[in-house]
Amino acid sequence: MCQLTPTDATPSVVAAGSPIQVLLVEDDPQMAELVQVSLFEDANDRFHVEWVPNLVEALTRLSQPDIDVVLLDLGLPELSGYKSYRVIEATAGHNLPVVILTADDRDVSKDLTLGLGAAGYLLKHQTSPAQLKQALVSAVRHRRPEQA
Repeated sequence: MCQLTPTDATPSVVAAGSPIQVLLVEDDPQMAELVQVSLFEDANDRFHVEWVPNLVEALTRLSQPDIDVVLLDLGLPELSGYKSYRVIEATAGHNLPVVILTADDRDVSKDLTLGLGAAGYLLKHQTSPAQLKQALVSAVRHRRPEQA
């Protein structure tokens, strides 16, 4: 598991004041690096990103606390498509939001994962850093009131 955190200790994007704890499940190291750079580009945003390259490591990490949102690639070696989402959801439970970040632009994949409860569906290479951040913040904000 690789942990990257921004070096600037600025206020969080979440009203609670703490950084958003993101579990990035992505098998392509270059894409993982691009996502992390996108999340750390603005000093006013604070994210803590833990990157795992496969579902096995993701499931292990999800057995521990302190993840606010999962950012999930659907094209993983172990499983692909909605099956990857279902495994994460079964392990994390319904109260942990999962945002999909994938190259799969098929409507059936989008409709199926969103219908199953994914908090968002973003396409790689078509999503700006601002859209990525907004999707993660929105997913966490919509979940946090339920925990109170």
